[in-house]
Amino acid sequence: MKRAIFLGVAFLTFFAGFLAFASSDEPLEIGNRRELFVDNYLISKMENVELLTHRPERKNLAMIFDKPWEGDSQNYFAALFDGSKYRLYYHAWGQKIAHPLTIACIESDDGINWIHPELGLHEFNGNSANSIVINEVKPNLSAHDFSPFLDLKPGVPEDEKFKAIGFAWDGSDSSRNGLYAWKSPDSIHWTLMQDDPVYTSGAFDTQNITFWSTQEGRYVLYYRDFKGNTRIIKRAVSDDYLHWVDQGEIQFPDGDGPIERVQFYTNQIAPYYRAPHIYIGFPARYVDNGLTKSTELLPEWGERQERIAASQRYGTAVTDSIFISSRDGINFKTSNDVFVAPGLHTAHNWFYGDNYLAWTVLETKSTDDDSPNELSIYSVESYQTNGDSRLRRYALRIDGFGSLHAKSIEGVVETKPLVFAGNELSLNVATSAAGFVRVEVLSEDGTVVDGFSSEDCDMIYGDSLDRRVSWKGKSDMSALQGKPIKLRFLMKEADIYSLKWEE
Repeated sequence: MKRAIFLGVAFLTFFAGFLAFASSDEPLEIGNRRELFVDNYLISKMENVELLTHRPERKNLAMIFDKPWEGDSQNYFAALFDGSKYRLYYHAWGQKIAHPLTIACIESDDGINWIHPELGLHEFNGNSANSIVINEVKPNLSAHDFSPFLDLKPGVPEDEKFKAIGFAWDGSDSSRNGLYAWKSPDSIHWTLMQDDPVYTSGAFDTQNITFWSTQEGRYVLYYRDFKGNTRIIKRAVSDDYLHWVDQGEIQFPDGDGPIERVQFYTNQIAPYYRAPHIYIGFPARYVDNGLTKSTELLPEWGERQERIAASQRYGTAVTDSIFISSRDGINFKTSNDVFVAPGLHTAHNWFYGDNYLAWTVLETKSTDDDSPNELSIYSVESYQTNGDSRLRRYALRIDGFGSLHAKSIEGVVETKPLVFAGNELSLNVATSAAGFVRVEVLSEDGTVVDGFSSEDCDMIYGDSLDRRVSWKGKSDMSALQGKPIKLRFLMKEADIYSLKWEE
């Protein structure tokens, strides 16, 4: 079933040779939830295996924004599936040309081919045949960003089935500035939940994100603020979406958070829909090295000079996107590599505002033969460049943000003690033709459980999102439910992306 999903993507490449992690005294109670290999949470030790992260594959051009009501600047995209249509919402305005700041949307039946719907909600130049969703929050109060989501809170009223947060500002009356809350029964017709902003303590001058967290049992907000000259991400929580409690700046304990030279412009944080206890995000990195020789050698120097004349940073800053992840929503790990980079497709990717990713990602059908569904990720190109602003689709394997990766030398991974619920162990796994995975079950003290040795394990090879592990043809593990066990993976030329016990 097609679904809008909150995502997320790990981009970490480390662990060479043997590495041991500190383990908790208590077994990890994972029940039947899906666990992704985007961090070392499950891992006790590894040998000849690395925790690898994966870049999405560049795909088709999803949309060129050339309609008169869109201006020359489209960004801060938010994606969802409302049950019948895929939609991407974005701010549409003008910087090179005079154009009001509005919120518009595009639609799709498959998440791959997109159109501008004629919604008929608001007039532009006397014509309502356009895709504008919001023209003004209130008179003279502009909608800067708008991030809708399907509200998963139990018992939510029908007219609040969809909610959204967005920064609105009045150039002449700052007392009206802040985050405003919206509701909708159908994701098209939106009304304010209250007349005043619901949150005012922040800078907000980027895309601000909210969602219902099934893990925390409350609404969560991630928003922009500053620490000195550095853009930072803060967080607040709410029980009713109207009254918010500030929780301050999110943390990067490994020291890999934003700094003045490399700042996080957006955050794009959300629970991953197949593992909602794991938060993932795709911050756009903002880097301004000033006017250097390399600046002159970047694409479209003439266009860049025009930007520099208006405001230097618009011509010298460049942007890309990375991955961050968290298990508590407060402490985050940053990838040690880029997720979506400008690359050799240089005509549309090396300006400030390019390579911003939409929040969230969508699960769509694959365009490759009879392949299973994939994750579609959307990236901005040609931001404010010669009227060619566009959106590019990227594709990633389901759960494919990170993996346990073994090369041609056989490797071993051992988990921490786990307590599971379910009958069969399912792996999202891929091997080469010569590769394999075998799984061994250990007791908490490290001894092999009778009947679950690596020799008994039926060799796994191939490529599957749901490969059930078996030992001499038997996959039933129900006798081990509720008991602390460890898993040992023996693997060669293979990737394990996630695991889950199924009924």
